[in-house]
Amino acid sequence: MSCNCPTCNTPVNPGNECPPQFSTVGPGSRVYTFAEIVINDNLILPEPKPDVEHITNVTKNFKIEDVEVLDVNLGAVPLGQVQGRKVIIAGTLFLGVEYSAAVPSQELHFAHFCVPFKVMIKQRPCTTTNRGLLPPNFNINDYNIHICVEHEQYHVVNPRELSKVLVVLIWLEPKQP
Repeated sequence: MSCNCPTCNTPVNPGNECPPQFSTVGPGSRVYTFAEIVINDNLILPEPKPDVEHITNVTKNFKIEDVEVLDVNLGAVPLGQVQGRKVIIAGTLFLGVEYSAAVPSQELHFAHFCVPFKVMIKQRPCTTTNRGLLPPNFNINDYNIHICVEHEQYHVVNPRELSKVLVVLIWLEPKQP
């Protein structure tokens, strides 16, 4: 099931934010700090959940648990000085899987899964000048963190195992004054 973003009317899955709209990436554009990650592994149904026949629905919620700004010196400035910064974002993807069970009584069941993720946000495009680093005066408090699931797939591998693939875009957008 999909709906439209209230900001730009772009179709998105419920619970996701609108993906950034920009024609060029880099300084001067609306968004120039982002990363994409693939969350791809299998999920084992916990006991005593019954075996799965078909996946009927999946809900997802992202929780950002830690944001760390790293000072970086790649050797282009004197030792002890900050050349630029990188941002590490860590969190958990909470998945709820509704499925039809291979049992005659109580056909629908629900299983919860917690999937950790971690991503490094750098400046795009990465050039020989910026080397992907955010400016030395970068302040995370001046930015909002956004998450959008660009693609998702779920499959039954066997009666006790599910496969998931999510392509996730995480970006920083300057807060509006």
